[in-house]
Amino acid sequence: MRRFLSSLLVALMFLWPSVARSVMLVRQYNPARHYRFYGGGDKAFVGGRYDFSGVGICSAGTWATLVSDNCFLSSVHRHPAVGAKVTFWASNVLAGPSYTYTVTGGARVGTTDLWVGWFDRSVSVDASIERYPVPVLPASNTYLGLELYNYGVNHRLGRNVLDRFDLMKIGGSRAFIIWYDYDGRDLPLAGGDEAWLGPGDSGGPTFAVFNSGLALIGIHWAKTHRPAGSTDTFVPEYYDDISRVLAGRGQSLHRSWELK
Repeated sequence: MRRFLSSLLVALMFLWPSVARSVMLVRQYNPARHYRFYGGGDKAFVGGRYDFSGVGICSAGTWATLVSDNCFLSSVHRHPAVGAKVTFWASNVLAGPSYTYTVTGGARVGTTDLWVGWFDRSVSVDASIERYPVPVLPASNTYLGLELYNYGVNHRLGRNVLDRFDLMKIGGSRAFIIWYDYDGRDLPLAGGDEAWLGPGDSGGPTFAVFNSGLALIGIHWAKTHRPAGSTDTFVPEYYDDISRVLAGRGQSLHRSWELK
């Protein structure tokens, strides 16, 4: 994959949760549009066309995005601990069917901030829960300008536009990243849905639409200031590395090729 790198001179901050439990900012936040489990009759969820059932969370607020029958992706610096219980919801209704599984292990992907976690080998997550493919395209510039769906604390969903690629080193991890700004100018793709990651979002997913469904583009890593923006580890860059970890568990990672 051809890489497009630039110098991103910013102040970086890990997305650790704060005492105030700050949430991802969405420019014109409205629960009816941006909260996945909103229960009012005026619900108009921005992600209503897509399946977010494969996004799990544990009681400690750490994230698990399902990529095979019993393996998931999260971040090295903030992931579900071994023994933690991760819950997935089969729909966008909080009181609807949900499934909880216990984390039995995990492994870091190279020097990155990506962490592959897993449940017991004998466990297969319920078939109603989505397994997300990873889009692998021949050149990085094909991804530039993609409309992104960013999932964050309190099951908020915002959108953004993929602005740039870079190589980043922070907190002992080094990896290729995607960066998307928070400037109010991402029109018409993001508009009032424009998102900026907050404390506690680390390990959560960013998606884009391929083959009319969600594909995993990034795992949240850090936020930036001057300029304001968000940083994810670029998952497609590490498709082969993740696949090797999954193969050791008797699992496989799926590719997605076509844009919506």
